[in-house]
Amino acid sequence: MPWLMSLINARPDDAIQQARDDTVSRAKDVWGLDYADSSNGLYPAGNQIGRAQLRPDIAYQGTIVFPRLAGGQWRTVWAAGGVPTGAITAVVPNALNGWGTWLDFIVDEDAFIIIEGFFSTATTPTIREVKFTLSGVETPVMQIEQIYNNGDDLVCGHLEVPAVVSPKSQVVINIRQGPIAAGIDEGFGIIGEVLGKRSFLIRQVL
Repeated sequence: MPWLMSLINARPDDAIQQARDDTVSRAKDVWGLDYADSSNGLYPAGNQIGRAQLRPDIAYQGTIVFPRLAGGQWRTVWAAGGVPTGAITAVVPNALNGWGTWLDFIVDEDAFIIIEGFFSTATTPTIREVKFTLSGVETPVMQIEQIYNNGDDLVCGHLEVPAVVSPKSQVVINIRQGPIAAGIDEGFGIIGEVLGKRSFLIRQVL
């Protein structure tokens, strides 16, 4: 379970590898399938388990949170005053404190999700705080403004300990905007990976 954000733009490689190894072991037990060991999961064949980047359009069961009009991009859009715009996300911020629900979904039964951190492609980012509720368990609020001041073109921050979410589990991620009740249209997304059945990893959302 993640508790703190890293203050520097450095990947906690050992922690990520440990989370991946633990998830591979759990996935083998849950599905009774073999992991694509020869390629470290990158090229699963047949009915093997593999892994891939966490894309905004594949990790959900039922409703696609980021529909086809988003073109496969992580995007956060809402209008000033708390009125959602477009069909990209269902964010409705609170005009009094800036909090809104960014994502609320059930993980597909054929996938595990490993959340490693966040990134932003916004030139003027407005998202200040993030809070997880994973399978009904709330984590402390994370203040993330430090990720916007590292001097890199792709601004990101990593969790010290990745969060692993099991199949058919609920994920709720709230974000806080500042200035409060201003409009948002910015690239903001999750750094992570999906470990799942090959049939799940290769499918395209239309």
